Parts: sequence; structure tokens; C-alpha cells
Amino acid sequence: MQLNLAKLQRNAGRDYNEYFMPRNIRMVLATTSEEELDDIAESNGRMFRYRFGFEATPPVRQQVIELREKYELSDGDIRWLKRAGHLRISRMGVTIDPSRLMPIAGWIQITLFSILCVGMIFQVAFSGAPEWKQGLGQTLVAILWFAGASLLFKCHIAPWNTLKRSGAIEFRPAPRE
Repeated sequence: MQLNLAKLQRNAGRDYNEYFMPRNIRMVLATTSEEELDDIAESNGRMFRYRFGFEATPPVRQQVIELREKYELSDGDIRWLKRAGHLRISRMGVTIDPSRLMPIAGWIQITLFSILCVGMIFQVAFSGAPEWKQGLGQTLVAILWFAGASLLFKCHIAPWNTLKRSGAIEFRPAPRE
């Protein structure tokens, strides 16, 4: 026979009780439901900081969780929106800055970085180095280009796409009572 004695513990039989005692915060995030995590993050600033990557006041925490629920954003989406500058945090509120400047700047940076990498590939190709060194150099430049372009895309363009896809561009937080 098993008895549930509390929310997170149970009597598993005759000789012992089981308690949910996670070793780290990642285990809590992996095993706790979204509703419970939202309640904990709204009342606990440390959990909110670990979950979303920034500190906020209680009204702001409530608005961020409202934004996440309303537009079905993930915790990672909220983090990247904040890093990219689309999510503006003040002491009393959250606003979404739907500036088109960020994705435009991202595409310009990717274009300039691509031109630079193409120039480096041609520099390696027309050098007098042995063929295997040219191949190695071109491969390394291609890896550098892929990593740099991916980072620029993730920092500048993907957050804007997230805003468009979710419809959060027109977000207005609920007025405080």
C-alpha cells in the first residue's frame, strides 16, 4: 500500500518514505510541469533568473510569464528575445520592440562576413601552398563562415522570425490593478 502524504513525497511501503529531492535545478526544470514552474518563477526571483536568463521585479516576472503563455514561447525564445534587444525590461513593465533594424542589420552583417570569407577562400586557393594545405585552409575558412553566419543568424534574425511567427509583435501587457 502506498500513501501520498504530501505534494512531493510519498510513503512507498513499510520501511521508507520517498521524497523528491533533485540534485540540481535542471532536474527540477525537466520534471516539473509548466504550470508549477510558472508559479515558482513568478514568486522566486532566483528560479526566474535561471529559467529566463535575467533578473526582474515581481510585476515584470508576471508579465513575462503572461507573454510566454499567451504566445506559446519557450524559455529559450524569451532568452533570445532579451539578448537580441526585442524584449525591453524596465522596473515596472515589459515591452516588445518590433524594430526591423535588427534583422536588416543581421542580413547586412552576414553578407559582409560572407564576402570576407569568400575573399579568404580565394586567397588560400591562389596561394602557392601544396594542394592538401589549400584544401585544409579552405575547409577551415568554410567552418569559420558556417559558425559565424549561424551565430549572426541566431542573434539577429531568428528572434525577429520568432516574433512574427508567434504574433507577439502587437503584445501589450495587461494593466496593473
